Order: sequence, then structure tokens, then C-alpha cells
Amino acid sequence: MAVHPWIHRVGRLAGAAVLALTGALAAAGPAHADFGTDYHDPFTAAQPLTRPDTRSCTVEVMHDQPFRDGYGSPPDTPFSGSVTPPADCAGPWSKVVLDLHGSVAGRQFDRLFTVRVGGVQVLLSSTPEPSKDGIEWSLERDVTRYAPLFAAGPQPFAFDLANVTNETYTGVFRISASLTFYTASARWPAAHTADRLLTTGPFGLSQAAPAATRELTFPPNLERLTAEVYARGGGACEEFAYASAPEEFARANPGTGACGKGPFRELRLSVDGRVVGAVWPYPVIYTGGWDPLLWRPTPGIFAFDLPAYRVDLTPYVGLLVDGRPHQVGITVNAAEARGNDLWTGQLNLFAETDHGATRTTGGLTEYRVAPEAALGTGLADHGGGSGDWTVTAARHDVARGWVQTSHGRVTTEVRDDLVFGSTQRFRDNGNDLTLRNRTDATRTTATWGSGPRRTTTVHEGQPLDVDYRYTTDAAGNTDQRTTMDLGYHREATTATGARVTDRATVDHTLRPTAHRHDGDATVRTGGSTEDYRSTGPDGPYHRTVTTVDGWPVG
Repeated sequence: MAVHPWIHRVGRLAGAAVLALTGALAAAGPAHADFGTDYHDPFTAAQPLTRPDTRSCTVEVMHDQPFRDGYGSPPDTPFSGSVTPPADCAGPWSKVVLDLHGSVAGRQFDRLFTVRVGGVQVLLSSTPEPSKDGIEWSLERDVTRYAPLFAAGPQPFAFDLANVTNETYTGVFRISASLTFYTASARWPAAHTADRLLTTGPFGLSQAAPAATRELTFPPNLERLTAEVYARGGGACEEFAYASAPEEFARANPGTGACGKGPFRELRLSVDGRVVGAVWPYPVIYTGGWDPLLWRPTPGIFAFDLPAYRVDLTPYVGLLVDGRPHQVGITVNAAEARGNDLWTGQLNLFAETDHGATRTTGGLTEYRVAPEAALGTGLADHGGGSGDWTVTAARHDVARGWVQTSHGRVTTEVRDDLVFGSTQRFRDNGNDLTLRNRTDATRTTATWGSGPRRTTTVHEGQPLDVDYRYTTDAAGNTDQRTTMDLGYHREATTATGARVTDRATVDHTLRPTAHRHDGDATVRTGGSTEDYRSTGPDGPYHRTVTTVDGWPVG
């Protein structure tokens, strides 16, 4: 039988306990010999960070720390340390960068990990799957927006990576971490950041508990508020939620192993029980997803730096400045509340205050935010483990509120127009599968009342195409072919009045392929082409990289 992509996740989360599975098992687990004993260190075409040329100071917070057993007694995770900005590079800073460097050799699954500073999550990432000879990789992360934490003095640093090693899975991740603080100058002014950070702490959303809430008290002179959501689906189904079948099909065809509840997921934010925004997670595919050959050496988009989704909550500020605690919550959409597995993450809140007043006041003047995205499903069940379906979702929300500040009455309007569509052709119990997903999201924030009207519009497109085919002939020869087309497209504009003052774009595409054949011959081949283009304050950037069988070419 074909081993579907979600089976690999079962193995990783359960400590690789499903290795007795037969068929195309090599595609489902980490096989370090797929391209021989080694492949090129992971790399990407994505634009590197632009770093200031000002005086800087680097603080190492973790050095070559091994992660062997996150489930031992005691576990070796999380690593706990502390970080203190050096006096030679005191804030305010123009930029703060987190750098990670890792190495691993042998055989190992990809693993998720988190980084927290002062209890606030600042990174959600995953590791590559290694070669026998070993690989190294690096990651840089702009953490400037968390500057209020560092400015407050020494902070605890926590790095959580739950690995499993045994006689089969031998790869030990060794990781170093440092923070670099860049001072400000006339050319590189101090970054504008929030005045205070609040967090709900880690959350876990399951069928039994699909919502998580925490009481938070906001500054009485609050002026602007932005939420940031780290989130990822875990378990055998939710990591691959974007490829799930409608529940009706999954129940009628249990032999396919298809996960139900459909391909659409929504994380909704609430304040005091009122829905105030929604996040539609990007379909991140890790380096063991579907077929590891797809991602050697180029990881999937966002696989090493999962998105932190941002939602502007400023229209609700007037409801939060009464000095009382307020219930801040997050929950998954209704289908998932009845569904499988787990969503985990953390919700951070960035509070900007009025420096000229001890208190602000305000109100919510317009509220048209749907309690749930509008969802539609069209299903044709052909019987025998075959079917076709289309799933759509949409929300069109508006919230407007005002805040009376020391510099006048400021009104903020937030509009969200989000559209999702998924079509899937599912044949031969999932051995012949075609998936086409599209997400288009436009978020617009307009502010007026203290100066000219200022409008920021961010449009994001998230296409995902998958073609998967697994066959077995009469002689028992097996053949598996996987082709993908991933994309992330973003355009952000800022206008003052009718004049556009800033524009930045990103166009990122990745097209990997993999082919496995066993029986009369053994084939292990794969390759990818990645293209990254961007415009904006850091200047135009363009790079294309092509790889074949684990190595760059051209």
C-alpha cells in the first residue's frame, strides 16, 4: 500500500513507532542514504537580513547545545539560560537579530522547536533531516520588535527542542544561539517598537479543549494594540490539514486513511468573548513532509521560520483601558473543534501607549466581524476510495474604533477580506492525488484624526499545488512520483492621503520534485527550483537556485 504523507508525522510524534509499515515506507521516514551518504547543507534563495553598519555587540546565549532526548527522565529540553544586552551597546537599538547555527549527522526526523525570551515566543522553527555524513544549517531572525523585553533588563532564555534518539534514530541536534544588538545612528535610527509586550503563554487547542483564554490587564494609556500569533498543527492529521478530505468522504471511505474535517483551518482571536480577528495558517511543509527528497537541500517555504501572524486590534482599544482584566482567547474553527489532533502556539500582544497622557478613552463605533468564516463544500464520492471535492471559505470583516489621546481623537478602521479555495482529485485510495489550494488575504488599516489619513494595505497570496502518484505493478515493482508548487506573494503599500509613500513586494516560489522506484531497479532522485524576488526599503533583490539530487547546479 502507499504510505500517505501524514503517516510520517505519526512516526515523528510517536518516536518512530510505526516503522513496521510496509510499501513506500522510505518515502515516509528519514532515509539518510537517499542521495548517498551526504547532501549539500540546507540553503534558500530567500533574501538575507539587511544589518546596520553601526556598532554592535553579540551575546551568545547557547553554545553547541546537544538535544538527544526530549522525553527522557529528565528530558534534555528546554535549555534554560539568560540574556542581558551589553552595556557597550545599550538601547534603543536600530535592530536586534537572533542567529542560530545547528548541526546533525546520522538518521533523524525533522523536529519542531521554539525560542522564548522572558516567556514571550520569538521564534517557531523546524530542523532539517540529516545525512549520514552530517549537515549544518543557519537561521537569522529579526527580533527587533521584542526590544521592550531586552530593555527591561536580564531576561530568561528558553530553547525547546524535543528530540528522540535510539539505535535507529541516531541524529543529535547540536545548536548554538546568539543575539546581536545594533546601536542607532543618523542613518540607522532607533526602531519604532511597542512600549510593552503581553502574552497569553503557550496554548494547545484540541477536540476536548478547542479554546484557550487568559486574563490580561492593559495599560490605562493604551493607544495602539497589535496581536501576533504563532501556531502550528500537530499530529498525524493537522500537520497536513491543508490536504484533508471532507468529513463525509473520510467516514464513507475509512480504508483510504484520509483525514477528515476538510482542508480549511481558521484560528480566531477573541476579547471578552467577542471575535476580533482571524488567522488562516500558511500550509508549511517540513523537511520530512510527503517525501524528504523534495527538501534536500532546499527547505519548504517558512519551514525554518514559521510565520508570526499579525492582527491589528486597535479598534478595540477603547474597550480595554478601564484598568480591569480582560479575557483574551484563541480558538480553532468549528470543524476542527470536532476534529483531530492538536494546534499549539502562543499569542503575543504589542501595546503602544500615549506618552503624553496617563489615561486614554475610546469606543468601538462599527463592528461587523463574522463569528465564523463562511464555509462551502462540494463533494462527489465515486466509491471505491475515489472522489472529487471543492472547499471554499471567506470572511469580510470591518471594525472601527476611536481613541482620545493627548494629540487628538484618532480613529482606526481595520478591514479584512480573506478568500480560500481548495480542489482535490482523489483516486485509488489516495495513491493518485491532485491538490490545488489558494488563499488570498487583503488586510487594510486606515487611521485618521491626528494628521492626514494614513492607509496601509497588505495583500498576501498563498498558492499550493501537489501532484502525487504511487503505483505497484504485477511484478511488485513500486513507483512514486511527487511534484509540488509552493508560493508566497506579498504586496504592502502605505498611503498618506491619496499618495503612496511606501511599497514593498515579495514573490517567492518553490517547485520541488521527487521520484522513487523499487523492485527491478532502485531510483532515488529529486530536485527543485526556487525563485525569490523582492522590492522595498532594502532595495530590489532577486535570486534563483536550482538543485539536483541534493546539490546546487548551475
